[in-house]
Amino acid sequence: MELLVTTTCAIAMVAAGGLLLLISLRGAQSSALNHRLYDYVDQAVLGAKPQDSLLQSRSRELSGTFRARILTPLIRGWTGVLGSLTPTSTLKQLEEQLALAGNPLGMGPREFYGLHVGIMALGLLIAYGLMRNGLAVSGPAGSKALLSAIAAALAVIMCYYFPKAWLRSRARKRRDSIAKGLPDALDMLSVCVEAGLGFDKALLRVSEQWRTPLGAEFGRVVAEVGMGIPRREAMRNLVDRVNSQEIASFVAVILQSDQLGMSIKDTLHAQAEQMRIERRFRAQELARKMPLKMLFPLTLLIFPAIFAVVLGPAIPALMEFFATLNSGGQ
Repeated sequence: MELLVTTTCAIAMVAAGGLLLLISLRGAQSSALNHRLYDYVDQAVLGAKPQDSLLQSRSRELSGTFRARILTPLIRGWTGVLGSLTPTSTLKQLEEQLALAGNPLGMGPREFYGLHVGIMALGLLIAYGLMRNGLAVSGPAGSKALLSAIAAALAVIMCYYFPKAWLRSRARKRRDSIAKGLPDALDMLSVCVEAGLGFDKALLRVSEQWRTPLGAEFGRVVAEVGMGIPRREAMRNLVDRVNSQEIASFVAVILQSDQLGMSIKDTLHAQAEQMRIERRFRAQELARKMPLKMLFPLTLLIFPAIFAVVLGPAIPALMEFFATLNSGGQ
């Protein structure tokens, strides 16, 4: 029992340390306002006094956060070495999953596979340490072996499924963010089109003003069109990268209106109104699911505490009453 408690505390401490590391790295990122201020200052300095090209490249290398300059290249290097043995059959699947998640940390399929292999190796190392410590603890041999095996199996399973679960979570959050921001983006597109901009220029304006996953995807569509890819193919690539029903509906309507010669402005207005209705329905659906989701925390955490507070003071009196009845019956 002591081994199980110690193992649980060790796993919790490792998870808390990893969470704190991720939070600190996320906090070390520069905000969008900082980037804009840096661009403004760089333009002012470059306009006032031209700098040497070598000095400019050196300043670019030294700019950025500690994660962008040192930690991320180091992780990419080691994970690239570990991922050099990636099976060819899994590369395309990993690439699609990373595209759905927005390529977190700029990782490719080989880097992510190498990271997965490294975490699995860490899990095996933790399992080996747990098994070794379990055999060194005094007590019944059967209980020691069982607790050690359970703790080692939990460590290996957690380290194996954690990268996949994290990638799926990033993909789901990104898809939800895109679906949530699409109606507002369509409103801005319609305003830009009414102001006289073309559809491609309106997409570029949204991508410049919004530092969101949807804005980044719109910017990528404009970049693909600028490289010579037809607009229809670029929009279909957007659907493949996002894998969202809302984006698929939006792209289908835009391509159909373009093919039939309909007004883009009216199409965007109608699509924005429909997306707002779907967003309201989605919010109502999530609200109706909340009572069922709250049932388990209420049953397991809140109700026992309420019973302890309400019935706790009466338990000694009840025990004394039943003891009196037993003594009287005897």
